[in-house]
Amino acid sequence: MATPLKPLIALAADDGPLKPKEPKPLPGNLGTSTDNLIGWSLTGALVAAVLGFVFGCALLAVGYNSERPDMAARGKKSILWSLIAAAGVGTVFGMVKAFFNLGQG
Repeated sequence: MATPLKPLIALAADDGPLKPKEPKPLPGNLGTSTDNLIGWSLTGALVAAVLGFVFGCALLAVGYNSERPDMAARGKKSILWSLIAAAGVGTVFGMVKAFFNLGQG
């Protein structure tokens, strides 16, 4: 009967170096105020990106139907920049959290 293989890398105990540290909260009411400010600004930015996308689609449709290529081109640009803005807003929260946790080290 074959013996079971041993793992090449043994993980440390639960309190070892591979377990991430818990982030430290901000002092006092600063944590809740900062969370509210970041949450509202991210929500506002995403709403603006969605509205830009919707208006860009409307410009594109009206430009093609009325045979105005300049309006259709502005609609395409609006759609593209709205998607880029939404992707940027989505990555900002992760970047802020990562840099905050790096500073807690």
